[in-house]
Parts: sequence; structure tokens; C-alpha cells
Amino acid sequence: MSQLSDVDFMLHSKAEGLFREPLPSHLETFSFNPKRAFSDYLEHAYLQLTQTNPRAHLPCPLSTATYQQLVAQGDRNNNPHIVDLIAPFELRQNNNHKAVLLIHGLTDSPFTFHDLAQVYFQQGYSVRTIVLPGHGSAAGALKHISADDLQQATDYAITRTLADYEQVLLGGYSMGAALLIDHLTKQPVSNKITGLMLFSPASEPHNKHGWLAKWLDFIPFVDWIDKDTDLDFAKYESFPLQAAAVSHELMSRISIKQLAQRVLPNLAIFATFSDIDTTIDNQATFTLLNALHAPRTRPNNSLSRIFYFAEQATPPHILSRDYSVVTAQCNNSLCANIKGMSHIAIVNKPSNPYYGAQGIYRNCGSYLDDDTLFKACKTTADIVIGERTAANLTRYQPFARLTFNPYFEQLKEQIIIFTDSLATAPVTTNE
Repeated sequence: MSQLSDVDFMLHSKAEGLFREPLPSHLETFSFNPKRAFSDYLEHAYLQLTQTNPRAHLPCPLSTATYQQLVAQGDRNNNPHIVDLIAPFELRQNNNHKAVLLIHGLTDSPFTFHDLAQVYFQQGYSVRTIVLPGHGSAAGALKHISADDLQQATDYAITRTLADYEQVLLGGYSMGAALLIDHLTKQPVSNKITGLMLFSPASEPHNKHGWLAKWLDFIPFVDWIDKDTDLDFAKYESFPLQAAAVSHELMSRISIKQLAQRVLPNLAIFATFSDIDTTIDNQATFTLLNALHAPRTRPNNSLSRIFYFAEQATPPHILSRDYSVVTAQCNNSLCANIKGMSHIAIVNKPSNPYYGAQGIYRNCGSYLDDDTLFKACKTTADIVIGERTAANLTRYQPFARLTFNPYFEQLKEQIIIFTDSLATAPVTTNE
């Protein structure tokens, strides 16, 4: 992890692409046959990441409550390596009553859910995560994946979890949210599924030209949108054109036009996102949530709620008036100094040892073309942090993108309120 304090090494890694391409694997691709046990999947995924991630065997002495629990379960060793922290996992209760399945976003890994997993486990849920195809190794692996690859893995995880548990709650972060919505609107929804939780859901990008990526990818020697240092062990920093094409395809599948032709789920939906998210268009997210909300015809929608990070407490007029909306309230010095909630921050606690307020990682991807500002961003002690809006990047130099949620305890409270409402609500068929 010392690489994260060596700026010269970071710049060398960016220039040479030291960790940008995966290593070859001799394992066959997992079949995603729903008859295959989830334990088989976890074992296969761990072995595959061990073979393909160029830093898999490097020590990574970070301790989270989730990792400590995995050690206690006998699923991990006391001294973690990178592969141990990014591999998919399952936190198991002593019963099969209820589980939450969490699907990460594009470029992420299951480490995304180390903090959220504890919120659900403490409420009596077993917790499952998967690693999406092309993830957990190196960014170059995304040049060889399709939207269908990601959907197939998601479909397997849902079907397998429904077979193993009496009740299932589904949760998706960013692109993981889009994958869940697509699944739930293309087929009858099992009565075992109790609700859907969306964290910074990928509804529509700010960049409206994402469709160009699939055509640009055919141009010889044009493979990348961004080439970064690739030293974040848990999330890809470089971004290939194919990943942009996949992102556009998955969001297109849950467009309002597409959803208008489908049967929408009779499920309670919890959503949380930021008003100045620079990755996803929050107005499109409100439009999507409004389309999924019809309590008169789908009674379980009446339990839906939004936890919103915004300077203005009033949501846009397009949102249905009977939608329950709670706006985060700043009640400490930590959030008072934040310049807006970022897309990538919502799922991480301030105490996260890697992405938290005192964590060892700092996101300086706004300065990929300016080595001077990049170095300043990585080394300035009291740097300004928040969402990377044009205004923030102009006003504050250097500026780092926020990687933790200063309102995490409020988010936890809202999750508990939502899950408690599911437990006490009358059962209404989803089919």
C-alpha cells in the first residue's frame, strides 16, 4: 500500500500502464447455471481473481468489520492480501430466513459493500455479493465484456439467492442498480423479493454522447477514454471505451421508453443519490423513480422512499407528491466542510480505512492531464473535497473527489426505517 504515498511511482504507473491489463487465467468461465451452489461461485471467483489480478498477492493490511467477520467465519485469513478484500463474499446468519444481495457498479468490486454489509447484517440479514465479469482484476478486462455478461451474472445471483432464502432484499450501487431494474422489469417478480434498494442508481449519464463509444471502439488503437495510475486496489481508475459502451447499453435498457413496454414491479423501492452527482443525471433518476412509483396499481410502492443529498430540500415537481422524501441534514463539522456529495461516496463510512476521512486513498482523477496539480492533489494536507463539479474544480486547486459519506449514520437510519417497514407491511403479491 506504500505505492499510494509515492507520487512519482503513481505517475510512472500511469505512463507505463503497470497494472492496467489483467494476467491470463487458465480457469474455465463460470457457467452461471442457477443449479450451481453459491459456495461454488465464491470459490471460482476467488481463484479467478487470484490468477488475473496483477496485484492479487500483495499484502493489504486493512481491517473492516466485514473482513473481521469473514475471518471469524473461516472464509479469510488474518493477514489480508488484495484478493481477500476485493473477492465476493457472504456473511451468514444461522438461518435461511432473509438475505440481501448486493450488486456493485461498473469498475467497482465487492469491497464497495464492506460498510453497507454491516448495516444489513445487524438487522438480521445474511449478506451476499458478487464480482461482475471483467471486474476485480485490471481495467483492461473491461475491454472484453458485454452488457449481457453483466446481466447474466446478476440473474444467476438473484435466482440462486431466491433458491437459498425465504425472503430476499435486492440492493444495487450505480450500474448494479440498473442491472437489478432490468431484471425485475423483464419477468414476473418472485413473492420472495421484499424490496429494492438503489444507491446512486445509474439512470442516465450526464454525458449524452455515450452511444458513440461503441463506434469509436472500432477505430484501431483507440481503446481508452481515461488512463489513470491504476493503484486503487478496489476500483478501476482507467476506463476503456468498451466500458462506456456497456454503460450506455445497460442504461438504455431501463430508459423510460423501454419501461413503458414492461410490467413494472410491485415492490417497495429505496433510493439514495446526490443532487450534484457528476456521473449520473439526477433529474433522469427522479424521472425513473417516478415511473416506478404507482401505489394505486402497485400497493407495495407506497412504502417507497428517497434519501436525498441536496442543498435544497424540495425535490423536483416531476416527483409524485406521495413519494416519501427525506433530505440529509448536516449536523457535524465533517459534512460542513464538504463541497457536495459525490457519486462514488455514498456507500462508504467516514471511518472506512481506505476511502474514509482518514483513509489512505485520495481520488485525484480530475488531473490526469496535469502532473503538477495531480501531485498537489495527492500531497496537500488539508485539501478541499467534494463532488468534481466545474465550479469546484475552478474555485479550488487542488481539489479531491469525495470518497466517503459524511451522512452515513443518517443513511443507516433510513435503511433501517425502510427494512423495518418491509417487515411490518401486509404481504401483497408481486405477480
